[in-house]
Amino acid sequence: MLLASLLLLCAQTPPLEFVKHPVDGQLYPRNAQNTAEIELTGWVHQAGWQRILVVAKRDGIPFSAEVQNLTYSGGQAGFDLSVSIHAERHAYSLHVLLMNGLQMQQVAEAHNVVAGDVFLIQGQSNAVAADGFQEGLANREQSPWIRSFGTGSITSWQSAGDVNWYLADGESQSAEGSIGAWGLRMGRLLVDQTDVPVAILNGAVGATPIKMHMRNDANPSDTSTIYGRLLNRARNAGVDQHVRAIIWHQGESDSARALNYREKFPQLHADWLEDFPAVEQVYMFQVRNGCGNPTVELREVQRRLKDFLPITQVMSTTAAPAHDGCHYYHVGYQELGNRIARLVGRDLYGSGDTQNIDAPDIESASYANMFSSSIRITFRDPDDTLHFDPGAAQDFVLDDGISVTGGVVSGNTILLSLSGPSSSRTLSYVGHAQDGAWITNARGIGALAFKVLIRP
Repeated sequence: MLLASLLLLCAQTPPLEFVKHPVDGQLYPRNAQNTAEIELTGWVHQAGWQRILVVAKRDGIPFSAEVQNLTYSGGQAGFDLSVSIHAERHAYSLHVLLMNGLQMQQVAEAHNVVAGDVFLIQGQSNAVAADGFQEGLANREQSPWIRSFGTGSITSWQSAGDVNWYLADGESQSAEGSIGAWGLRMGRLLVDQTDVPVAILNGAVGATPIKMHMRNDANPSDTSTIYGRLLNRARNAGVDQHVRAIIWHQGESDSARALNYREKFPQLHADWLEDFPAVEQVYMFQVRNGCGNPTVELREVQRRLKDFLPITQVMSTTAAPAHDGCHYYHVGYQELGNRIARLVGRDLYGSGDTQNIDAPDIESASYANMFSSSIRITFRDPDDTLHFDPGAAQDFVLDDGISVTGGVVSGNTILLSLSGPSSSRTLSYVGHAQDGAWITNARGIGALAFKVLIRP
């Protein structure tokens, strides 16, 4: 870290005090010109030095130099310099020197500095996405261009006190630089697609209902709260005003509290947009059958949130493989990272990969014949290529007990056959835990769970 270098050097050289400065491993949010401005401001506290010089190197090769004359008043001289770097897969180092004629003394340095984009992950254990099965596979995605800041520790003083940048880690839990397996996979895919470094901060905490994620409005950065710890980390990193997207995976611990979720998530969403004003998209994973027993009513609330909240999209977790009934083995988290990376690539980076990347989402359900012995479900995207696996019928529920026995795909519709005439008012697609038969699109993305009224 530059401050550490500064203290060491200043024990033997004229004192120098920084107000703003880069640190080792820092990611600066890029601007619309694909650059970032690194500010170096402060005071030289001993007269006699004529100029201050900042030399920037790109991959060790001199890139630019900024110099400022020093004017003293009361034995000290202020300085204010800035260096512009590009958002690219190249690392910059900055070297600060004091000059007096031909005499030159380096007094501080920072290494491995980059420019790029910033993302946040929040939620409960499937947002933590740690290596719970000790597979040791997630960090194969590690890259010097995927960074994180601080620690996901739930201890207030540890969270507030860690002001370091780290290589992002996909296997550890709530530790220094941890961002989870699917977060690391998402980051790797985005970097490989765009050549732009990313910083991802993950503040998720396992087994937490949504009420534990709400903001303390009297003190938003309260580090005794989940919300406040992540906000405080983003502020300490200098990225809170530049977060491009927030990805949310939570709801298992809210079980049957659908109405409460419907009330609280919009409040949380509004708080995010206030504290992270540059956010362009919020992505939510709809939770899945399994631990916590989240009801289909709760998942229906999640499915519909995108219909009335701005810049919000919902991604399914159905058909993601290797689900143990609660969490995922590495291959499952890798799939979740793939799904979100495609949406981010399309929405924020203009990727042309747009076909079959959203989760299939029901538009309507209606009885298909006068006997009410079949139901046609229509999906929102007419361009989806749908698949109905043998056995997927068992995941449908009618409120009168009649069973769905099969399904035939035609375009963006599925015709469900029933075990008999039905008088049910609702149709639910509840999915299931672990692996099995699914409704998917051509990319293997499972349909969102739902509970909808059946039209006559």
